[in-house]
Amino acid sequence: MIRFPFLPLVLCGFALLFPGPVSAQSEGAPRPGGYTDPRYIEPDLKDESFDPADQPIEDIPDEAETPPPEEEDEPAPGKSTRGAKAPEAVPANGKVPAAGTPAPEPEPVVYQPPPVLSPVLTPRLTDADVMAIWDRWRQARATNDTAAAEAAQTELRKLRAELLATDLEPLSVGFLREAAVRRRAGDTAGAVRLAELAVELSPGLPYARFALAEAYAVAAPGDMSRYVAQAREAFTVLVKDPRYRRPVLANLGALALLAWTATAGVLVALLFARRVRYALHDFHHLLPRVVARWQSALLGLLLLGLPLALGLGAVVVLLVMLGAVALYLTRAERVVAAVLVAGVGLTPLAAGQLARVTAFAGTPAEDVYLLERGGLSAEAAMARVLARQQSRAASFAELAALAHYESRRGMLEEARTHFKAASALRAGDAGLLTRFGNTLVGLGDADGAAQLYAQASQANPALAAPHYNLAQVYRRRAKTLPDSEVGKELDRAATAIASAQELDRTLLAREGPPENRLLLNLLMLSPPLPESEWLPLADGTEAGRQVEAELGRWLLPGVSSGPVAWALPAALAVVLVLWGLSAGRLKAAKVCERCGRAVCVRCDPELGVGSRQCGQCVNVFSRKGLVPQQLRARKQAQVERHQAWAGRLSYAVGALLSGAGHVTSGVPLRGALYAFFFLFALGAVLLHQGVVRAPYGDVPLYLKLVPAVLLLVCVHLLSLRGLRGLRRGE
Repeated sequence: MIRFPFLPLVLCGFALLFPGPVSAQSEGAPRPGGYTDPRYIEPDLKDESFDPADQPIEDIPDEAETPPPEEEDEPAPGKSTRGAKAPEAVPANGKVPAAGTPAPEPEPVVYQPPPVLSPVLTPRLTDADVMAIWDRWRQARATNDTAAAEAAQTELRKLRAELLATDLEPLSVGFLREAAVRRRAGDTAGAVRLAELAVELSPGLPYARFALAEAYAVAAPGDMSRYVAQAREAFTVLVKDPRYRRPVLANLGALALLAWTATAGVLVALLFARRVRYALHDFHHLLPRVVARWQSALLGLLLLGLPLALGLGAVVVLLVMLGAVALYLTRAERVVAAVLVAGVGLTPLAAGQLARVTAFAGTPAEDVYLLERGGLSAEAAMARVLARQQSRAASFAELAALAHYESRRGMLEEARTHFKAASALRAGDAGLLTRFGNTLVGLGDADGAAQLYAQASQANPALAAPHYNLAQVYRRRAKTLPDSEVGKELDRAATAIASAQELDRTLLAREGPPENRLLLNLLMLSPPLPESEWLPLADGTEAGRQVEAELGRWLLPGVSSGPVAWALPAALAVVLVLWGLSAGRLKAAKVCERCGRAVCVRCDPELGVGSRQCGQCVNVFSRKGLVPQQLRARKQAQVERHQAWAGRLSYAVGALLSGAGHVTSGVPLRGALYAFFFLFALGAVLLHQGVVRAPYGDVPLYLKLVPAVLLLVCVHLLSLRGLRGLRRGE
């Protein structure tokens, strides 16, 4: 009976069900590095448009040769293979897949593009955009929408920082007015918040800091540290900022010149009133004997009043008054009066020079100042600078400030043009190169910016901004380089930032803008334009000339302003001093030291030339027994009345005007000093508004009046005390 090999057939069938070994390098396998060569991509067989014959020869891979089948080991002799289990095929990875499981597909290839840098933003903004936010705040305030008002305030703070605007003065003044309204309504906390916002928007506005100090004082009078600190900061800004410092200096200078002129007028008038009787006495001797004394006195006064009646000017009037009594004054009185009158003659020159050195408003320096601050008044300044540039009259400082303002406002192409124009006027300026580099960063020219930063650091090694900005360029560039070059670029950035922080320690705490909003104004540093570059542009030549002309017409009309008009009063004052020295030769009358009558050798030839007493006093007090006792007593009473009247007059004029009593008592220098400071303080009280007004407000009134009143009272009390000691002979 024939038997079929049933068992071997079954085993062979099971062996056919197992998959064969998988090749380690199959066609279409991914290449190292995540990149797939298109030559090894298997074509889509379902795509009818694909024809292998159309492919280039080099693109079609050779078919892998099928390796010859391995010879199976023959079974050992004597052993039967019947019933033996066939060996299983093991895959190359050592894992036996389950029956019916398909082979794993290769992972998809992911292409990683190079990193993309966050763009540097340069938003283009105008003053109208800022005012639109202000209008939203006003509308929210009108409708009592607190949330919208706070959102508008926050946006104003943010916008000021993004624009690099130092001060937004009009908005701060508006918030201060609203703070005053709330304080009157009893909302002290709201007034303080608005005043703080005003200072935050305009930290360089002294008026805002004074208002905040006042709000602090009203809210918490016991907390002196807060409002004293704000007042101190306000005075510091007032002294450092030329826009607010120069009006203060102009007002102080004007008060000093006014006090000098008033002191000269008062002192000459007092000396004239004390000694004119002796001048009229000698004038009587020049006329015929038939002329009575009252007639000669009236004629003399009419002649002395001619300069005033003819309108010859204040200087001529003072010179005539001083010349009329120069022979009867002491040497100290003549010198002090002459110096004061000469100073009055030089007042037009001093006032004109004061106007020149304190001029600021309406000058190119103010335009540069406004452009540098970048506030709400800068657009008008930009238009004026552009007009001067078209007429080829713009200076380096004006063009540099204009380009910097345009760069901050997003007008990068215009800024590049004006930076080049400024570079043509002055090449190699470190600040200009740094600012120009910032503009190139905004335009996307990082290599050009790095070159300018390097030049700026070489031009001024002490400037930290170019080192810091260069570090920012290196850091951004490192993100685009291969891994092999990143370390070197980061080392350069670290070296640059270390140099910047060594030069400016405040950069250690500086934080840049977030990566999702890289604003050029916040990313890069822009060194400020030094004050010495633009302050000389405050040319007050025309203003000084106008002031000189106006004062010259009042003090010395008919004489053109110039060296002659300035030197003539001083020369005449010197002549009058010398004229007074000839009193002895001219036999001018003197003042009797006892009764005050005229000591005249023409009236009493028996008197000596050096006599200091009149004839009556000599006969009564010097010559014993010549005059009866009754006449002697009457003369003594007359002398006492004269001395008492002189003392009362000194106290009276001293009480009205500090120093006047000293002048009438024969101490002109001390009296002139007291009078000057008294009149200066009095002018500060009466003219508290000043001659020149500061923009956006002024120092609070009480801060002006309190020091002036204190000075006035102190000078007056010291003057009265000194006069009392002088009259008592101390």
